[in-house]
Amino acid sequence: MKRKLYYISIILIIAVQTANAQCYPDRHSTSWFDGWISCEASANPNPIYGDSHWILYDLGYNYVLKETKFWNANELSHLDYGIQDFNIDYSLDGNAWINLGAFSLNQATGKTNYEGEEGPDFENIKARYVLITPISNFGGSCFGFGELKINIIDPFEVIDDAAGFNAMVYPNPFVNNVDLRIVSLFEDYPVTYTLYDILGRKITRNTLSLMPDIDTYEVKLEGSALSIGIYLLKVEQNGKQRTFKLIKNN
Repeated sequence: MKRKLYYISIILIIAVQTANAQCYPDRHSTSWFDGWISCEASANPNPIYGDSHWILYDLGYNYVLKETKFWNANELSHLDYGIQDFNIDYSLDGNAWINLGAFSLNQATGKTNYEGEEGPDFENIKARYVLITPISNFGGSCFGFGELKINIIDPFEVIDDAAGFNAMVYPNPFVNNVDLRIVSLFEDYPVTYTLYDILGRKITRNTLSLMPDIDTYEVKLEGSALSIGIYLLKVEQNGKQRTFKLIKNN
């Protein structure tokens, strides 16, 4: 089994650091627009919460989630917006939700040397969607926090002997060409990709060679010559194959 496990930090809200904080990457600015703020309740993606304040993250892939770190709302005149008690839920499909638990944050300091605090550990849960639903704040009329960081292990880099290789195609929907991300147990073997229309008619076929330390390759589909619709991309290597449904847009 090929394992290339490593930690990746997903910064879910990008902070604009002040000049004084550039040498301290964990410090957060005191600007109100560096973060998430909700001043009006709306229908929560998890229906058990009804109308509420919430923020939903689509990570775009099923990741193995690890430790978290939170930076609360740090704008001096609105420290009371900062979330205090909150629920975290996670999901693979955005429909079926599992509650990680109810947690609490301290109020931010309003200072430029504010470095946040450690949040809950997902403990290797696999999920694509993460939902934060505040229960209470520090007395403000709105709810917010500055930034969330989640450490992950990328399951894409783990390949078992039966699978032979792992592949992912993006963007999807596509306009012209797509990128193929691939890791393989057989890096010396060429990869062949074939594009079919929805009726199974072959449109194009090509072969690429894997390069050391490179896992993403452009796949030439010449989408400008294709009609809008659904296509199938078959990726093959050393007798193993994966098939992806692609949607062609304008």
